[in-house]
Amino acid sequence: MILKSFLYAVTLLWVGAVNAAQYCDPVTSVCYSETKAGDLYVRVAIPMADNGPFDILLQLVAPKQTAGWAAIAWGGKMTKNPITVAWANGNKTVVSSRWANTRTPPVAYPTATYTVLRGSTSNATHWTLTALCSQCATWTADNVKSALNPNDKAAKFAYALSPTPPSQPANNASSITKHTIHATFTVDLAAAKSDKFQEYITSLA
Repeated sequence: MILKSFLYAVTLLWVGAVNAAQYCDPVTSVCYSETKAGDLYVRVAIPMADNGPFDILLQLVAPKQTAGWAAIAWGGKMTKNPITVAWANGNKTVVSSRWANTRTPPVAYPTATYTVLRGSTSNATHWTLTALCSQCATWTADNVKSALNPNDKAAKFAYALSPTPPSQPANNASSITKHTIHATFTVDLAAAKSDKFQEYITSLA
């Protein structure tokens, strides 16, 4: 049983293995630092900051078959850091700001706010969220303040997926089922910096 659990954990970590690159959207010309975490593409762009707080332009692309919902945790773990949860709703996508103090279903987290931008769509096979997050780069838990380092070439994040869509997809406070897979991955935040950040936001509004 111990060996089986170990192999399962290794499998999860392997699934969480990533391929980092730069991705420039051919339609919008927005360039992101891109990581593939399992079936989920995570794309991030940030301003030319040396420290926080700073806003984050986030794009998630996921297959409907395995991602009825998908989430990323900005501090690299499920608990005590901002969690972005997203899913398809018709031909659009929904984003939900959440937080978990314990390993229980995350609740609403009003501190981090999102603006859904152009490029948030859903088709027969995949859904895409494009959103601007304010207060995803800094947070406070147990009176300790944490912040992303915009110069970090391997910032630790976590992701989770479930094939089961939320019970009320039009409602961003909808309950979600337990994830079927989760793992950590890294994002090159230094490569996500762009002096065109504000232009990106304006063009996607």
